[in-house]
Amino acid sequence: MGIEGLINPRGFVIVDKHQRNPKYQNVFGAGVCIAIAPLEATPVPVGVPKTGYMIESMATAIAQNLKEILADKEPTHQGSWNAICLADFGDGGVVFVAQPQNPPRNVNWSSSGKLVHQAKVAFEKYFLRKVRKGSTEPYYGEGGDVDAEHLQAEEQETGLRSGPSECKTGAE
Repeated sequence: MGIEGLINPRGFVIVDKHQRNPKYQNVFGAGVCIAIAPLEATPVPVGVPKTGYMIESMATAIAQNLKEILADKEPTHQGSWNAICLADFGDGGVVFVAQPQNPPRNVNWSSSGKLVHQAKVAFEKYFLRKVRKGSTEPYYGEGGDVDAEHLQAEEQETGLRSGPSECKTGAE
């Protein structure tokens, strides 16, 4: 099935740390189409989840790497393997932050309840405001970490909190 060296046996695109296929150097992949090896075998084969946050950072790395390649330089940018997800369930929801997604993690935090629904609504307002303003820059800084200075400016302008203000690490 497929082209050898381009995809794995399950049909996912093989990429290196720069989102580039190692054999076909002009092919890049991001998001749900890329092969990410699971941490361990499970009774039911499952894929590794990919959040919008992670996918946005992959796409940004690809764009930055293409710019370098067009300037006859080697690609240096890498997508973040951090996962941030807000799942809305009507009047409640679940949020999780895993940085990086695969253990060992520096941050491992989750919460549920009505505040998550309110955070999801606030994020939607923030996102739609960015769309209306034509601002496509990602909200994280170098290395996939949240850019606190940028978020504080957005919070002051909108009056909305951008997300959980404290995250507990798995060690606490």
